[in-house]
Amino acid sequence: MKNKSDAKKTSRPKKALYSLLSILFWVLLWQFAASLANKNLILKIPLPIETLKTFIRDLTHPDFLSAVGTSVLHIVGGFLSAVVIGTAGGVLAGSFRVFRVLSSPLLHLIRSVPVAAFIFIAWLWIPSSVLPSFIAALMVIPIIWSHVDAGLSTADIRYSEMGRVFGMSRRDIILKIRLPLIAPHLRTGCITGLGIAWKSGVASEVICNPTGSVGALLQRGKATIDYDEVFAVTLAVVLLSLLLENLLKFLWKEKS
Repeated sequence: MKNKSDAKKTSRPKKALYSLLSILFWVLLWQFAASLANKNLILKIPLPIETLKTFIRDLTHPDFLSAVGTSVLHIVGGFLSAVVIGTAGGVLAGSFRVFRVLSSPLLHLIRSVPVAAFIFIAWLWIPSSVLPSFIAALMVIPIIWSHVDAGLSTADIRYSEMGRVFGMSRRDIILKIRLPLIAPHLRTGCITGLGIAWKSGVASEVICNPTGSVGALLQRGKATIDYDEVFAVTLAVVLLSLLLENLLKFLWKEKS
């Protein structure tokens, strides 16, 4: 019989093939829909090959690469801040019921208010160069927080009781027993939050338009009606998000 590791190795090529076929399906659908729509539209929708050509051309421009680097710093910085704050908040909420009750309205508010509203409100006090990092962090904190809190809530209480029997302090029980148990929940929260960080971070760049960012490129492409550029920059955002997400999965592999 095949063991689990052999089954995983066998399934990887199939998953890669299915992913490739799925991407091909949507590209062909894009090609068909755009070709059909362009017959009746004044402003043409860029075709996949046109978007790819523009994207490759942009890769040779230092301004484009600089903008991508700036946005990566904005969003990754905000994401890492959210991981630290969200983990700390989740641990406190999972350890102290009073803290969970008091923090619950704030988390609900962050989840409920549209990201655009937060961008405009925060822009009153926060410089546009810092705003994307702040918004990315703000949107991800509730995700990390809730995953860590849920992990602590579902952790087997017997492990903590065993630690108390052996004379471990509350701090050691949290650091050495409970935190390792929430690692899978934190991993899931980080993977989910990274995509949200990209969406919210780029959205804030589009609105507040910090110089030399991906959001500024999107805003400029829209203003100049350069839709090839808008689609190419959007493709760059999607590829960067996928690259960082898969890098996170690779570096933080789930234990079988």
